[in-house]
Amino acid sequence: GVLGLPAGIAAYGNAPSAVLPAIALIALIGFFSAYGFSLIGRVCSYTGGTSYPDAWSKSVSAETSWIIAVSTTIKTMCAVLTYSMILADTGSALATTVGKSLGRTSSLLGITTVLLLPLCWLKDLSSLAPFSLAGIIGMLYTAFAMGA
Repeated sequence: GVLGLPAGIAAYGNAPSAVLPAIALIALIGFFSAYGFSLIGRVCSYTGGTSYPDAWSKSVSAETSWIIAVSTTIKTMCAVLTYSMILADTGSALATTVGKSLGRTSSLLGITTVLLLPLCWLKDLSSLAPFSLAGIIGMLYTAFAMGA
């Protein structure tokens, strides 16, 4: 994600010669990801499927569509675990910055219960639109600060 990338470059790419291969690798991974999602969208359009498993069952086999559903669920669980580790580390580091000692578990539980859980309970996500713009501005600021 956005937070893991600067940490990885900082940890392993102290040399200026590592920046170009890192950018090329990220662009290549982004291309393959976009192409894969584009293919899934095209298959859904061709088959009239409304989801990835549905398109699979209409184009390959209904008996094996459970594999796609399970693999997508596992991939999502891995992403949630990854973001949880980043949130726990970030929350713990921010607490240390203001002089509080907070463990990773306490940090993650606090962020989850105070911030994430109420967001999950929202029925209408349109109220988050201004924060999406704030996130984009924050990413641009981070990119500018890293480049300067």
